[in-house]
Amino acid sequence: MPRQLSHLLAPGLWRGAGKLVLALGFGTFGGWLAHLAGLPLAWLLGALIAAILLASAGLAVDVRGARRYALIVLGLGLGQSFTAPILASLVGLFPLILICAVLTIASGALGAGIYRRQAGLDPKTAFFCGVPGGVVLMAIHAERAGLPEHEITLAQTVRLLVVVLLYPPLIKLLVPHEPADILSVGASISSWSWLLPLWLFAGYLAALIGRQLGTPNPWMLAPTLLAIAASSLGVLPTQIPQPMIIAGQIVLGLSLGVQVTPQFLRQAGPLFVASVTSSLLISAVLIALAFAVYALTDLPLGALLLGMAPGGMPEMAVTAHALGASVPLVLGFHLVRVVVANFLIEPVWRLAHRLKLS
Repeated sequence: MPRQLSHLLAPGLWRGAGKLVLALGFGTFGGWLAHLAGLPLAWLLGALIAAILLASAGLAVDVRGARRYALIVLGLGLGQSFTAPILASLVGLFPLILICAVLTIASGALGAGIYRRQAGLDPKTAFFCGVPGGVVLMAIHAERAGLPEHEITLAQTVRLLVVVLLYPPLIKLLVPHEPADILSVGASISSWSWLLPLWLFAGYLAALIGRQLGTPNPWMLAPTLLAIAASSLGVLPTQIPQPMIIAGQIVLGLSLGVQVTPQFLRQAGPLFVASVTSSLLISAVLIALAFAVYALTDLPLGALLLGMAPGGMPEMAVTAHALGASVPLVLGFHLVRVVVANFLIEPVWRLAHRLKLS
């Protein structure tokens, strides 16, 4: 029997596929229930809660492959909201966004003390656990710095879970109706198109190129930049339909929830408690900072809260889309943060350590 055929007939492959289909079905059902209940960011949060229940029951599901394709879809879908006027407005806001990005990264020093006291981590590992730089990005920096990747990845994952569960209801409470402005108006193509498969393939190629170039989180960032370029130049071939964006949210929710296994919780121990405490502290500081920026500018509050939130770019941009906040502004904040984090994490750590802030 040819090797390729025997691989396709392997029982383990089909068991894995069956688990994935079960998880997708369960996540979709959870998202649908959350949608019926009127929860903010219903499809992502419903799938996340469903996945946590599956993981707690001992069902291990690997959704990393599906997550990659979901991020491509979400990247194209969120990037399509950038028109030329929106991009021009964001360029004018760049100095403010840059300052906010630096302050957001520096906020990691506030949580470092919690990791040292509650989890017994050394100062540098504690700082890297606290910095809101994203799970993937901080894992890369941990490897470069010779720090324990597992502890940093675990802390970043817990923080992301806290933020995803905290921010949607908080913003719904604080900003029930986000006022529309130029930063909230995106591309207006809304129908399915025969160009959609080609556009998705272009997003996939962009992600592959981004991965070869060492781009952080290439599966979302590269397609997002591709869609931003096409939309702002007025050559967007088609738009990602809303059902596909919902499907992307479901997969994203599953990818977060399936990590909360009994083994994950056992390994976390004091680090889990420290991560939750640190996440709440940093969130409170960044929420206060977002209110300060709101008081000094005419920018929409919901977008500022999400743009400065200590969450990941995919999750916060999807939250903005679901809550009607300015997706371009939120993406602008997080894109700049990703770039700044690549260059400033080590210098900020050295400064914080010298000033005994971490």
